[in-house]
Amino acid sequence: MKIRTLVSVFLLLVGLALLFVPALADNSGSDVPGVEPGDPIPGQPITPQAPLPPSPDYTRISGLILTVSGALLMVINFARSALSVNPDSRAMQIQTYITEHPGCGESDLVKYLGYSRGSTAHQIQKLIRNNRIREVSYRSTIRYYPAGVPETETDLLSAASAKEKPAAIIKALGGGPLTLSALSKETGNSLSSLRWHLTRLEEDGVISAEKKGKNVWYFLRK
Repeated sequence: MKIRTLVSVFLLLVGLALLFVPALADNSGSDVPGVEPGDPIPGQPITPQAPLPPSPDYTRISGLILTVSGALLMVINFARSALSVNPDSRAMQIQTYITEHPGCGESDLVKYLGYSRGSTAHQIQKLIRNNRIREVSYRSTIRYYPAGVPETETDLLSAASAKEKPAAIIKALGGGPLTLSALSKETGNSLSSLRWHLTRLEEDGVISAEKKGKNVWYFLRK
């Protein structure tokens, strides 16, 4: 960003300098003493001459191009800078989603945020480089966590407990196995939200699920 800013300022200054440099005066003179350029020379017949077209002022044209380029580059830099701190920017939305849904994957981000897979992957890598999120390879999948979430598998329970919805699920299951509908009543969360968090907790080895009859029962792993 600093390099782009310096380049834009340099282009702008050079362009303005060229715009205000006076055109070089035509210093060509006549070979006859005392006769100014363009005056008829005594003793020579006067021949009509077609007016010469004005030559383009390349100095001013170059200055105008550089000035416009520098100004446009400054506007682009400002827009990018504003976007990077805008809560509605893609990077911020992705980081917020990962914070609220630790352990989510790229497919989850694409599905729930609606961005293309390429754009999502680009923003994820930018967040990783800036140490704002962390990438974890777990059970043949890539998961994303907020920066600072414990890395070892033994800390997955404490990491999940640090978030509101997973913590509520873990607390409810602490009293014994529950079905999805019972968990919804205990935690006050919707069924779709519970399914998402239960799947993540089960994949991370925090809880287990067992189907008995028509119901699936969830319980904490010992």
